Amino acid sequence: MAKRYLCLLASALILFTGCGGNEQGSESSQGKQTAVEAGKAAAPCKLVEPCELISGAEAASLLGEAVKEGKYGEQQAVGLKKCFYEAAASDKFLQITVQQPDFMAPQVRAAGQSPQSIFVETRKMLADGRIDLAGFGDEAFIGTGGLHMLSGDYYITIGVGNPDRDGNRQKLEAAARLALNKLPHR
Repeated sequence: MAKRYLCLLASALILFTGCGGNEQGSESSQGKQTAVEAGKAAAPCKLVEPCELISGAEAASLLGEAVKEGKYGEQQAVGLKKCFYEAAASDKFLQITVQQPDFMAPQVRAAGQSPQSIFVETRKMLADGRIDLAGFGDEAFIGTGGLHMLSGDYYITIGVGNPDRDGNRQKLEAAARLALNKLPHR
């Protein structure tokens, strides 16, 4: 029961991080190295930064207009890093989040949580109205929050607004291809 509660809480954090969260300057953690803490020392690895998976110039191209500098945020409890691009002259936006085990709190991993388990629980929670997609990572779907993808150890979400409006589904799919092409393969 506690494990299910933790999954639901983590999923809620994922879905609502675009509405607030822990904002920090992108310089504070871009490109930092960390060690995997799985009970023994591991080789350092480079964490994936969402602002590197989709750059400001790419976000502007996808949205069809200039964007402000990306706002960076993170929620280490669920291993989440996010980048939010806001259009300079309209209400358009593009947000990308990346959850990765190497950024998750050790106690969360020890409790059995991972980006994969959070993806699976989120997919179950969003079953109504979910649109499953093929060809985007290991598994993907469009649901509340945008496009959700699982690729290896990474759970990525991309949001641009309502997928049924303004060509947003095409924007989501194009953004997903950009992000997947830059995602490191372990």
